[in-house]
Amino acid sequence: MLAASVCLRGHTFHHLGPRPIVVDLGANDGGFAAELLDHHPDATVVLVEGDPFLVGRLQERFGTHGNVLLYSGLIGATSRAKAPFHLSRIPEGNSVHAALARSWSSDETRTIEVPMTDLRGLLALARLGDVDLLKVDVEGSEYDVLPTIDHELAGRLAQVSVEFHDFAAPEWRGKTETCIAHLERLGYAYRARPTPLRHGSPYFDCHFWHRVPAHDPRV
Repeated sequence: MLAASVCLRGHTFHHLGPRPIVVDLGANDGGFAAELLDHHPDATVVLVEGDPFLVGRLQERFGTHGNVLLYSGLIGATSRAKAPFHLSRIPEGNSVHAALARSWSSDETRTIEVPMTDLRGLLALARLGDVDLLKVDVEGSEYDVLPTIDHELAGRLAQVSVEFHDFAAPEWRGKTETCIAHLERLGYAYRARPTPLRHGSPYFDCHFWHRVPAHDPRV
């Protein structure tokens, strides 16, 4: 029988135990993290956000929370000191992909450069071992990040909740299915929730969890 699931700000995951460790890729203004902390005030939460304005909002909102860590930068396939980031008038459209940012607000975008880290580097920076939930909402960067998860990282990530963005760029549907197949090969089961937004997608909210315990030798 599947564990009971919850849906928080469009992200589905199984109920978390005491003192969960959560990594929030694409924290935006912190809405997801705030609601999570309402339910789990003992959680450790790592926020990743590249938009300097939103970083400031996050600092104001969580600056007094000793259990909230903030990385001001992007998540990607590799770590580098500077990476281009395209800001949209609508923050949900901020993306490393210029075309995606323009699709949200074609006449009001600008490009900045911010640091980028890969997932393994982020976990090392935050001094994290196992993670109870990895939430991924990064406007197309999921296609760079998820393929970097190998067997070792998968063993540390109990659950992954992803918003895939082929609903905004339908030409990415094949990339979405490739990422899903990759995580399945690593031992994850998954369920997908569709959306009618924009071009629509059957993979809007995808929840991945281990078919067998994370440290089972079969994974």
